[in-house]
Amino acid sequence: MFVTMQLDVLTTILTDHGCVKSVLENLNRKFVNIEATLLRAKVLREFSKQKHTAIIQSAITNHDGQDDHTKLAYLFAPFILSNLNQTVIYSTPLTEPVLNILKRYYQVEKTLNLKKIDDNVLESLNLFLDFHDSNGSDVEFVLMQLINALTQAEVSTIFLISDCLISSEALFEIEKFFHVRILQIQPTRQALLLNHTFDASQSPLVMQKLLFKRKDDFHIDLCRRYAELNAQILYLSGLYDLERAKNLVDDMFYSEHIYEKLSVYAEYMQTQLQNKVFDRHSQQLFA
Repeated sequence: MFVTMQLDVLTTILTDHGCVKSVLENLNRKFVNIEATLLRAKVLREFSKQKHTAIIQSAITNHDGQDDHTKLAYLFAPFILSNLNQTVIYSTPLTEPVLNILKRYYQVEKTLNLKKIDDNVLESLNLFLDFHDSNGSDVEFVLMQLINALTQAEVSTIFLISDCLISSEALFEIEKFFHVRILQIQPTRQALLLNHTFDASQSPLVMQKLLFKRKDDFHIDLCRRYAELNAQILYLSGLYDLERAKNLVDDMFYSEHIYEKLSVYAEYMQTQLQNKVFDRHSQQLFA
């Protein structure tokens, strides 16, 4: 539990979802003093020149062996935003659909062992993908990562992409106290509003068709839908109006800009992973 009265809203929101014990135990393992870290970040945020966006997405799963194409749309949000010179930290559990998409580019499963955000790649590419074990409930993950984002003074906007029912009143109180914007997007509701109904068995997602110019009818339609879903993030970020945002994102899926950003990021991360393995082997050899 927190001592500072203004942090009671965090305790309340955790209690409401029955995960106060598990989340606080995890936070206390990560931080020497989570309360002091939160309060320090709150103060520093007002003076920070950096304005990072944190995107927290609950587990992207599959149904009946088929990927959930709607939720996969937001996996491309950090690449889209970083191409627009927005600095983004994207967090989600490393589920099978996510792994299937990214494993061809780098050994993404090994990034689960990285202890902290790589500031070098964040600064040079405006992007960091923060993957976690897919244990625990969706709401536990989202709230854990929400509090984790609040400990980072550079984070000024937080997107919660989850169907979890989180109190808007509680989120508003958190916004006011920590001087951040918190915006929740419910993927299922958003897909219904945009009349997105995918038959995942119709066709598998093929990255060579999704991210390059030559597309079949299925991937043309998929890009259009992905553009509509991600345009909401650009609009809520105050970057563009909806129509311009939709056209801009749609163009990125044809111009290979998303692929280029993904490739450069993957190459950097793979190099880092190999260097870490080499360092461990060197330490063992000369121990």
